[in-house]
Amino acid sequence: MVKLKDIKDVVQQFAEAGKAALGLDIEIIDEDRRFLAGTGRIKDILGKEIKRDGTISRIIFERNEDYLIVNDPGHDEMCIGCDRYGICQYRKAIYATIKYNGITIGVIGIGALSEAQENLILGHEREMLDFLDKIGKLIGTKVQEREILKQIDTYTKMMDTVFENINRGAVIVNKEFNIIKANQYILDRLCFDIESIQYKRLDDVFPGIIMDSNVGNLNKMQYEDLYYKNGNVKIDLLYASTPVFAQDELEFVLYFFEDYKVAKRFAISLTEKNDIITFKDIIGRDKVITDFIDKVKTVSMTNSTVMLIGETGTGKELFARSIHNESRRRTKPFVAINCGAMPETLIESELFGYEKGAFTGADKTGKHGKFYFADKGTLFLDEVENMPIYLQQKLLRVIERKEIDRIGSTSPISIDVRIIAATNVDLRELVERGEFREDLYHRLNVIPLKIPPLRDRGEDVLFISEYFIDKFSEKFNKKVLGLSDEVRDLFRKYRWKGNVRELQNTIEYAMNMVTEDYIDCSNLPAQFRENEDDNIKLKTLEEVEKEHIVKALDKYGWSEEGRIMAAKYLGTSRSTIYRKIKKYNLLD
Repeated sequence: MVKLKDIKDVVQQFAEAGKAALGLDIEIIDEDRRFLAGTGRIKDILGKEIKRDGTISRIIFERNEDYLIVNDPGHDEMCIGCDRYGICQYRKAIYATIKYNGITIGVIGIGALSEAQENLILGHEREMLDFLDKIGKLIGTKVQEREILKQIDTYTKMMDTVFENINRGAVIVNKEFNIIKANQYILDRLCFDIESIQYKRLDDVFPGIIMDSNVGNLNKMQYEDLYYKNGNVKIDLLYASTPVFAQDELEFVLYFFEDYKVAKRFAISLTEKNDIITFKDIIGRDKVITDFIDKVKTVSMTNSTVMLIGETGTGKELFARSIHNESRRRTKPFVAINCGAMPETLIESELFGYEKGAFTGADKTGKHGKFYFADKGTLFLDEVENMPIYLQQKLLRVIERKEIDRIGSTSPISIDVRIIAATNVDLRELVERGEFREDLYHRLNVIPLKIPPLRDRGEDVLFISEYFIDKFSEKFNKKVLGLSDEVRDLFRKYRWKGNVRELQNTIEYAMNMVTEDYIDCSNLPAQFRENEDDNIKLKTLEEVEKEHIVKALDKYGWSEEGRIMAAKYLGTSRSTIYRKIKKYNLLD
């Protein structure tokens, strides 16, 4: 809070004015009970403390009285207790309080030391007290004004600190939409200095921006989009505004700007499965897998394209995330897209994005693709074998030229992306059949890494089983000690075509069924308990293939999405499913 000493010069002016009006010396004492200002002899004792047992201290500062009139200082009853009692130099004294917010912060008064001065006061005590009270109130008002100015200065500095340190651009315009102020964030992003844009109209600096005090909706975080281009600076912006009123009249409009790419990356980090996964999270101690992990770690530190080859359930995305999170790109985005789980009509727009109005049904603001958001980071193309032939040429161009073309755009966008592709089929076979471009195959197959299947990892099947048993014991609040000897032997012999994912599902099933300390064969899914009939009639490979394709399509549906899911289930490509449907006349 502001103190009297903070406005000492102003207080002294009031003392001088009081002396001129009354013809008597004025003394002003602050809240620390020291002489702060005054006239005549008081100037010689400024800074000195009044007596703590004196009348002013006791009556005004301790009893909180509003005023004090001493008609016979040194002999008055109220003077009892003062060490000057009986020998006081004053002949008469009048004091009024100086208050701020109801609290006494000082005293203003006059004292007669001579008979002439006493005669000036005599008979005019109340008038003089009233005059001193008014001067005290004026001084209190000045303290209030200084306090308000101090608060304004504090709030201004606080707002300036917020304005300059928020993680978004901020521009203030007046009601004529001339730029008054811009923070460093937007100046740095757009390579401005404040002098070059200050007092310019907003739409001269940001062509195409909507100049409306209610553009967007800041409260609901609804933004407009704006493409900014100036020389070498090209950036997609999001912006919104909020009006600032004074006495119901518009004074300013505050515009907030965000880098679209940064905002979207943040959204992706919140909505996508983007855990910090490293090689330490990959479970296994068999030499086959530990040697493979060491090999992949070496690859992580480069920017070369990687092809992960592995059966379903071997953890291809787990390895892809580990590569990213132990690479130099670890602080940048990891963006994943499953080429086999998306209709052909959507893959291109998801990967490369599109301009507004690029096609019927396109978003009116356009859309950026996965490559755009993966800039400076890693893009994971899972089930890459399902990428349509017509898009493979476009992907090849991106890899070679390091730039993307949004659908409907004539301006390429430069990108820096490391690609990790993954497949569970033999791409060379697809190349030979003309279902996958050979040039793209070689571009993606720079560093092929074949993930060992679970059946080749020795005792890892038991080690990982114990891990899942511990995990589900905690989740299901059960105490299961492990696998029975019979189950351990069975697990060693089982083929585990679904690898670790199948093992995890098997343990979860068993953990739901088990009621004893150990999981036995009766707790396992049906495929572990059913024995094949040795006398069963063997079918031809084509019969088996046709039967399995029909079952898969019946299960997942004969629509395009169903065929994609059926292909994934059967461990083959979408194009192969279409070819087999035609071969076996399944639509007839």
